[in-house]
Amino acid sequence: MTQQLDWDRSLEEILDEDATAQRQLAEHAQLLPIATLGEAIRFVLGRLRRFWAMTALTLAVTISGAIAGAIMPRLIGAAVDLVDSGAGSTEIWLLGGKIVGLGAAQAVLAALGWSLVSALGQRILAQMREEVIDRALDLPAQRMEQTGIGDALSRVADDVDVAARAVNNLVPNLIQLGFYVLVTIVGMATLSPWLLLLVLVVVPMYAVAAMWFLRRTAPLYRRDRIAKGARAQGLLSAIHGIPTVHAYGIERRETRHVAVLSETASILLMRVMRLVGRLIVYINVPENIALALVVLFGYLMVQGGAPLGVVTAAAIYLVSLFWPMLALIFNLDDVQSAGASLARMVGVIDSIDPAASPGSERPADASIRLEGVSHAYTVSEDGTERTVLRPIDLEIDPGETISLVGASGAGKSTLASIIAGTLVPRHGRVLHGGADLTHADLEAVREHASIVSQDVHVFRGPLREDLALARPDATDEELWHALRIVEADAWVENLPHGLDTEVGEKGERLTAERSQQLALARVVLQDPAVLVMDEATADEGSSGARVLERAAIEVARGRTTVIVAHRLSQAKEADRILVMEDGAVVEQGTHRQLVDRGGVYARLWEAWSA
Repeated sequence: MTQQLDWDRSLEEILDEDATAQRQLAEHAQLLPIATLGEAIRFVLGRLRRFWAMTALTLAVTISGAIAGAIMPRLIGAAVDLVDSGAGSTEIWLLGGKIVGLGAAQAVLAALGWSLVSALGQRILAQMREEVIDRALDLPAQRMEQTGIGDALSRVADDVDVAARAVNNLVPNLIQLGFYVLVTIVGMATLSPWLLLLVLVVVPMYAVAAMWFLRRTAPLYRRDRIAKGARAQGLLSAIHGIPTVHAYGIERRETRHVAVLSETASILLMRVMRLVGRLIVYINVPENIALALVVLFGYLMVQGGAPLGVVTAAAIYLVSLFWPMLALIFNLDDVQSAGASLARMVGVIDSIDPAASPGSERPADASIRLEGVSHAYTVSEDGTERTVLRPIDLEIDPGETISLVGASGAGKSTLASIIAGTLVPRHGRVLHGGADLTHADLEAVREHASIVSQDVHVFRGPLREDLALARPDATDEELWHALRIVEADAWVENLPHGLDTEVGEKGERLTAERSQQLALARVVLQDPAVLVMDEATADEGSSGARVLERAAIEVARGRTTVIVAHRLSQAKEADRILVMEDGAVVEQGTHRQLVDRGGVYARLWEAWSA
């Protein structure tokens, strides 16, 4: 049965009912960066400069439409004066023709302006959409593991959708209304100084209402976006964990997590609606004051000898301001909502500067050197850090195979990621072939070093395309050669369509061992000088463990290789073994040297052998 929402409940009361949802919401607020208002505005202005000609044309058409609309009350006032003076029908028809022509021109300019604004916005949005996705894909793997895919998905889906709707409908309307209000106020001020006084009395009241409203809705929209992102993350987590959810019968618990986050977003939206209601009540005050003042000023102007047409134009000017002023406030409210999404998009775009890997240094050989490398993660809002890798100096010769062993949490994977260049250390520097990775050419580093982890993704599509990710121009002969090296050619031949068999989602399901073989085959095709394998073989006891170990040895042959392994039978074959504890290297040497030393590794080997 659907639960009816209690709009008077506080968010704290809602979240207190579900600790997991509370934690997800708190964590989500600290995920991918969110740009400030100033940064978002500078970003948009920068994009407008790229299309300066179209921007100038759009402004010219929009302003012309606003001017046409502002002239209309004066022509209507002139028509009243003609009738009042007893002018002939010819003059009245001529003036009527001008009014109709001006109305038609205003309609055409308004439609053209709307189209231009929308087209310009779509061009900017198309670039932004590509940049958001591009930057999200460029985020380091560790960052994505910390933030969760839900936040990035929310930004490339929900936020882009909100921005697209704003560009199609909101922004053109807002720009046209803004210019119309501005030009109308100028028209009123030039028509009579009395009307300028009226503007100075009424317009500030609208401004105060707008500031009151926007100031209260801004944090609500920001929290709403965070809640929706957290909801997406919670939903994805539940879906990905469906087997476990069913196994332990925790469907209700997982549903409640998502429901609480959805309720949070609904409560926030309802609070905005309540503010809208209060705003409408408040807006009646300046509108009634304006009507009273225009009657008073109109009487005084007529008594002072002003033409009736001028008073008529003044009344039309004032009344025509009511709806645009209110619409401006509500459009600004929608813009504020879209602005929250824009800030999240810009935050992703600016999170990785395309020039951040600026260097042109290229590795000269397959050697690796670490100088004072250490790393820590921030674990709380107050800046508290957890050290995962203590300062280490390390040199690896070209072609040397290094094995990292130690208990879980010892820092092996962190060190491996730093060596591979997928994680930037908090301190120190990493050099590949003498090239500092922080100043090296990114593409050169990607060609130079490759990492294979325990979690391998098989992309949906023909197996041929999945393999060719590492080398798009590879021939069939080269693809089969790579498969033979990792002992995968036999089962690939038995697939329904060989290399053309669909794999991945909705395709041929591959076991973990076969997925790892494909990952190793990609390495053969890429042919990097440096290879990092982070527990890239199956766990002990799996049927393909020995096959994967043989494949890993073959793939590593002739390369500088770093292996993170729990299987000491694999570590035994390395040229040098580094034993890690609590983020530090406590022993290193060959297998024989470490066993004879009788230290940490010797105890691990004894337990493994037993």
